[in-house]
Amino acid sequence: MRIKILFLIENLIGGGAEKVLCDLVNHMDQDAFEITVQTLWKADAEKFLRPGIRYRYCYASQSRVNSWRSRAEIALGLCYRLHIKDDYDIEVAYLECGATKILAGSTNKQAKKVAWVHCDLALKMSDPEAFVQKAAKWYEKFDRVICVSQNVKDSFDQLFGISEKTTVLYNTVDDVDIRRKAEAFLPDIPKKRRLTIVSVGRLSPEKGFDRLLRVHKALLDSGLIHDLWIVGEGNQRGTLEKTISEDNLYCSVRLFGYQQNPYPIMKEADLLVCPSFFEGFSTFVTEGLILGKPIVTTACSGMRELLGESEFGLITENSSEGLLEGMRRILKDEALRAAYADRALTRGKDFSARKLAQMTEDYLFDLIRD
Repeated sequence: MRIKILFLIENLIGGGAEKVLCDLVNHMDQDAFEITVQTLWKADAEKFLRPGIRYRYCYASQSRVNSWRSRAEIALGLCYRLHIKDDYDIEVAYLECGATKILAGSTNKQAKKVAWVHCDLALKMSDPEAFVQKAAKWYEKFDRVICVSQNVKDSFDQLFGISEKTTVLYNTVDDVDIRRKAEAFLPDIPKKRRLTIVSVGRLSPEKGFDRLLRVHKALLDSGLIHDLWIVGEGNQRGTLEKTISEDNLYCSVRLFGYQQNPYPIMKEADLLVCPSFFEGFSTFVTEGLILGKPIVTTACSGMRELLGESEFGLITENSSEGLLEGMRRILKDEALRAAYADRALTRGKDFSARKLAQMTEDYLFDLIRD
């Protein structure tokens, strides 16, 4: 008999957690698992999920009325009762906060409950102590907590003190699909003129794109001429556009917006840069390794697990000054970029989608047997 498993997440587009969930379920064994993905807001699921994966949603659209309704139902603990319509063997809240709070209200006493943590909550929350006071009662309802990196686990354990429940499972990424999509022709990609840096992620404060623009300008002012391409969408777009205007960076910076296939753009890069203040286990950096690109990243969660002690990519101090020096060093040294590209390609071979999905499946089998 197949294990019936629910993955609950807010949406299927817009970020790394959404993408790695799709990669995970698309590579899970459907002979062993009957998989349902449910989102808060209706999505065009056929674009993201393999045939055979059941899709459900809670609200038909993210309208003002539905947004108010969802907040009220979640606050009153009614969302699960009203919108989760089946009995599952395992129920997974695949993102912090919303999905976790909803499944904490599960009325299915037989289901094993798993919370998936994708970032360092001590850094993400403006007031970690207040968050713990609010969220501790949610996590107490879960049988297990999966963290996407050792840093994320260590932080979660320190915050909540339930280390006996927590484990680390790395994100599943579709390595074969990434390499295939990187070869696609995208007519909107401009012709590369010179050294080009690419960064990909949601345009939100924790991703550090504002400081990347400042570093970019400082490098230009010092005579290191290059272009910067940023792929992603988010609520910080207006702030970034204002900085580009004020610093007269129109000629060197391009904001591509959200791209369903960012890989041809990444393939064009001479250097990939992750300027984040915090991460969980960076999908962007993992994908960069699979594509064999030289990488510079700030020292945030998961990077040493991905890159070693700067063995497979350059890890800088998590500051504007550290990022500036790391980028300057690698932009000035073509041989260093080539060496990092070779090492990245070697490291990228460790991220087989089937291998990573199998690790998650094994964990879920053990959970059911407990």
